[in-house]
Amino acid sequence: MLLEEISSRHIQRVISVAHDKVHAANPEPKIIRSWERCLESYGLDPASNREPFVVERAELTNHRDRLIDALGEVTKAEMEQLYQRIAGSGYSVILTNSEGVILNYIGDPTLSDHFQRAGLLLGAIWSENQEGTNGIGTCLYEQTPVTIYRDEHFCSRHIQLTCSAAPIFDIHGSLLGVLDVSSVNALDSRQIHQHTDALVTLSAKQIEHFGFLHHCQRYWVLRFHQRTEYIGHWSEAIIAMNEGGQIVATNQNALRFLGIAQRKDLIGRHIGEIFTTNLALLLNHANREPNSFFNLQETVHGKPYMASIRLPQRVVRVSTPAKPLTTPIIQEIQQPVDAMSLLGLAGRDPRMAYNVHYVQRVVNKKIPILLQGETGTGKEVFAKAIHQASARASKPFVALNCAAIPESLIESELFGYKHGAFTGARREGMRGKILQSNGGTLFLDEIGDMPSQLQTRLLRVLEEKEVLPLGCEVPIPVDLNIISATHRNLHQLIEQDIFREDLYYRLNGVSLTLPALRERADKEDLIRRMLSAENMEEGLIEIEADAFQMLLNFPWQGNIRQLRNVVRTALALCSGGVLRMGDFPSEISQQQFRHSPANYQLPPTLSIAAPVEQLTHDNVLDSAERTAIMQELERFRWNITNTASSLKMSRNTLYRKMKKHGIALPSVG
Repeated sequence: MLLEEISSRHIQRVISVAHDKVHAANPEPKIIRSWERCLESYGLDPASNREPFVVERAELTNHRDRLIDALGEVTKAEMEQLYQRIAGSGYSVILTNSEGVILNYIGDPTLSDHFQRAGLLLGAIWSENQEGTNGIGTCLYEQTPVTIYRDEHFCSRHIQLTCSAAPIFDIHGSLLGVLDVSSVNALDSRQIHQHTDALVTLSAKQIEHFGFLHHCQRYWVLRFHQRTEYIGHWSEAIIAMNEGGQIVATNQNALRFLGIAQRKDLIGRHIGEIFTTNLALLLNHANREPNSFFNLQETVHGKPYMASIRLPQRVVRVSTPAKPLTTPIIQEIQQPVDAMSLLGLAGRDPRMAYNVHYVQRVVNKKIPILLQGETGTGKEVFAKAIHQASARASKPFVALNCAAIPESLIESELFGYKHGAFTGARREGMRGKILQSNGGTLFLDEIGDMPSQLQTRLLRVLEEKEVLPLGCEVPIPVDLNIISATHRNLHQLIEQDIFREDLYYRLNGVSLTLPALRERADKEDLIRRMLSAENMEEGLIEIEADAFQMLLNFPWQGNIRQLRNVVRTALALCSGGVLRMGDFPSEISQQQFRHSPANYQLPPTLSIAAPVEQLTHDNVLDSAERTAIMQELERFRWNITNTASSLKMSRNTLYRKMKKHGIALPSVG
C-alpha cells in the first residue's frame, strides 16, 4: 500500500473518531481524548506537513540550565544507562522540559538523519498543541506514562513513529519534563513495547528521586520505608526538614505511606507531629550511629518504619595546619552508607575492599587513577564514587568514552574549539571535556581506544596543565584530575606501538583492577541487591530456587551491566509476583546448572527482600564499619585513644568492635 493511501486512510479515521464520534476498535480512551483536543481545542489539521517549531539556541540553553538546577547532573547519566539498555533497537532517548522542548537527545549516530527528518531534534517543541497526539505532548497533558504507537499519532506525518514517555515531577509535585524513547520505524507490535514502557518509567522515577535529593542538599533528609533494603531505592519515602524540624518538602511515596492526600497537608508541619520523635532525637542518633538504620513510628496509626537520616551537605573546608597535628581530625559530617558510595560498592569482596581502602588513601592527593577490568564491571560507577568521596565532589564529573565517539569528533569533544575553527563548527564554539571538568574530575573511559595523535596532545595537557582548543592561539590553564579506565591490556598496546608508554605512566599513578562478576566473593549478595534494586513493584517479589541458581551459575560475560539488563527485563515480564526461569532470556537459561555447586541447597522459593535486608543492614554495614575502623587505626598508627576519639566512641566500645570484627593489635617485636 502506498504511503499516500495509508496517510489518507489515517486522516479519515482520526476525523471520524474524534469529530464524528464514530466508535473506534483500537485506540485507548486517552488517545481518543487527545485526538478530540487536537481537532476541537487546538484546531490542528491531521494532514498538515509543516516542520516543527525550533527555539533559538540561547533559549534552549536557558531551558537546559533550569532543568539541571532542578534535577542535577544525574539526568544525563540515567539517559545514557537507559540508552545502553535499548541500544541497537533503533530507538533514541529524549528529554524535554514541561513545555515539550527537546533539551537532550541520545541515539544511534547512523540514524540521526531519520530522527531529524521526523522533527526529533534539539530545540524542537513537541507539545500536543504543536505536534498533535504524540508521546511527549500527550504525556505532558495526561501527566502519566503513555505509549503512542504508529497510527495512534494525530498527524499523518508522524505515523511511522513509536514513542514511550513518562513524566518527571519536582519536589512540589509540579511537572518538570518528560523522558521519552522514540523510534522512527518500529516494526514490533504494540504489546512488545511494554518492556520499553517499563524501562522508561523506571528511569523517569530514578531521575525524579535523585532530583529530589539534589534539590534538598541543604536540608535534613529523612528517608524511610517499611523494609530496610528499599532505603536508597526510588521507592523510598523522603521528607526534607529545615534546622527547626519543620517539613519543607516531601516526595509522593511519603504521602502514600502516611495516608496524606496532598503535599500542602504535610508541608510546614513539624516532624514531631508525624512521628514519635523530633529533630533533636534524630540528630542525636545521627551523631551516635551515623551509618545505621533506626526504627521510626508514625503517630496516628502507630505504623512502624525503618529509617535513616542524611545530614545537610556542606562545603568541605581544607586548611593547612601551622604545626603538625597532635590531635585527631574529627570528621564533621558522617552519613549513612549509600549503595553507590565507595563503601557501598565494596560489598563483601576482598579485592573491592582493597580497592576502596587504597582509593581512600590517595583520593585527594592529585594522583591519577587507572581502573582496569572487563567491560561492565562498573568502572564508571566506581569513578563517580571516587569523585564523590573527594574534595572535588561539588565540582563537575565529566565522562568521555574514547571508544564511542568517532575518531573525527573526539579531538573537538576533548579539547573544544573556537567559533569558526572548521566548517560546520558551532557559531559560539564549544568547551571541550577538559575545560568542562576544570576543578572537578575528568573520566576517560576506554582510554586504550584513544587515537595516537590525541594521546600526544593529552600528554602535553597533563605535563603543562593547560589546554589549547582548536582555532585558539592562547592556551587556557586547567586544574585537571583524571581517572581513566580500560578493559584492554595497555602493556600489549604499548608493545604494538598503539599506546604511548609515557602517557601510560602519566595516567597510571595508581592502578586498580575491578573483579569480574563471576570472580566476586559476594556474587550472591550482588544478585540479591540487583533483584531488589530493580524491582519496580511495591511489595514482595520472590524468585524460584532454580531460577536463582541459574543466575548464580551463569558466567556473566557482560558482568554487572549484563546482570542489570537481564534482571530488569525479567522483572518487567514476570507475573504473579514470582520470577521463574521462563522470565529470563534463553541464553541465560540454556546454561542452567552447568557448573552447579554440589552442596548448594535452596528452598523452593526465595524472598528477594528478606536476604537483602540482612545484607544491607548487617553485612554491608559491618564491612563498612570494619573498613572505617581499620583505616583510622592505621592513620593513627594503632593509637587506641586517638582512634576512638576520631570515631566518636569510647575506648571500650572500640575494643569491643575490634573483637567483633576480628581486628587484633599488631604484635610488638
